[in-house]
Parts: sequence; structure tokens; C-alpha cells
Amino acid sequence: MFVIALMSSTGLNEGVTHTESIPFSGKFFTTDNLGNVFLVQSDNSIEKYGADGERDAVVNFKIYGSLSQLDVSNPFEIYCYYADQQVLLILDNLLNVRAEIDMTDISTGEVSAAARSFDNGIWYFDASSMKLLKATKNLVTQIEGVPMATWTNEVWKPTQLLDNEKNIFVHDSSNGICLFDVFGNYYKSIDIKGLLDFQVKKNKIIYFETSHLVSYDYKFFVSDTLYVDSLAKMVRIDNGKIYSWVEDSLHIISKE
Repeated sequence: MFVIALMSSTGLNEGVTHTESIPFSGKFFTTDNLGNVFLVQSDNSIEKYGADGERDAVVNFKIYGSLSQLDVSNPFEIYCYYADQQVLLILDNLLNVRAEIDMTDISTGEVSAAARSFDNGIWYFDASSMKLLKATKNLVTQIEGVPMATWTNEVWKPTQLLDNEKNIFVHDSSNGICLFDVFGNYYKSIDIKGLLDFQVKKNKIIYFETSHLVSYDYKFFVSDTLYVDSLAKMVRIDNGKIYSWVEDSLHIISKE
């Protein structure tokens, strides 16, 4: 169960707020559009908490090592990518395995990141050729992008992909974010580096950096600060709530 507490802070939650907390001191967390919270613990176990605060499921696929990315953009078809073993697991909403995909069956190079496409296929990045590609779950290639070396001298090895149905966002912590269209064509680069996590809502990239949750409009090149927390390690905003990871707890902050 959540532990009920009160927190006062600045930014979006000025005034009286209600805060619920989950014990957490792991690697990272994410949220979906149904109000579920997914915690990735230090031992790579995945815990799912429902919007009601109850823990619905917990799993640990130890054989695959470190979990690289957890894509919950479809709450009923969750993508877990383990880059060390080049394995993509597809889970149902209770974290049961529905498919296990060996990415070496489709790529002769290193797949540094893999995630869900808007039509429930697979976007993946071949770090050896620096190409963004798309495949079906049966590993039939649908789209093969142009090597990024065509327009950059930087070596890209992204660890996070995100498809918002309009663009594919390719995140390399050292180099920033590259945007592609749904056909795998390069669109633009954005100089936002060193991120643990980011979100995309409409035409805005939302990310937490140096105590600030920032909303960056990548069409109009305007930034706004949404929330400030000097103690937080990671912050997300979803379902009208702020999710702030502070020390050994994840705080879920909402207006009363």
C-alpha cells in the first residue's frame, strides 16, 4: 500500500497537495497512461503498482541481466529490452511473458536499443551501422533508415527509443536526441544531453535536469519549467500527477 504523507514544494504543485509514497531505491521508474507505476529495482526486478496503490505484479528475468529500457506506451503490451543479451521481452499487463525475441536473429551488429512502434511492431537501433530500423514481431524488416554517419561525425549508441505516432525519438546520453519521421527519415537533432529519462507529449519533450522538470517545445524552440525539486533524482508527469523519486521513495503528488 502507499504511505500517505504531505509535501510542500514549488512549481506545479504550489498550494495544498496530496502525496502518496512507494518505497523505492532502484534504477529507474516509468508510468503509463492508465496511472500505473513501474519500478525497476537494483536487482532488475520489475514491480507494477496500479492507480489504486496496490502492487499488482513483480517479476525478475535474471537470466537476461540488466534491463536497458522499459516501454509501457501500450499498457497491455510492455516491451523490456536487455541490451547485454540482445533480447526483447514482450509482456502482458500482469508482466507475463508473451514473446521472447532474439535481436541477433535480425541484426548482425549490436542492437543498443529496442522499443515499441505505434502499430505494435519494433523500432530498433543498430549501433554497428548507426541505423534506425523497424521490424514486425516476426522480425520482418519494414523500414531501414540511412546511416547516421551521413549527417554526423559523432558515434551514436542510443539506449532509449520512443515513438509518439508522429516521430521516433532516439536518445543517446552523450549526444542528445535525434528525431525521425515514421518512415525512418532523419528530421532534426536536439542538444539535450545526459538524461536518465524523457517523455514526449504532443510537440514537447519533457525531461528532468539539475532539479528542474523542463518542457521543451521542439517546434517553437521554447522551454518552460514545470516543477522544481532539488532533492529528486528523477521526475515524471503523467495523468495529472507528478512522480518524484527522492532518496528511497517515489512520491506521487496530486492536487487535493
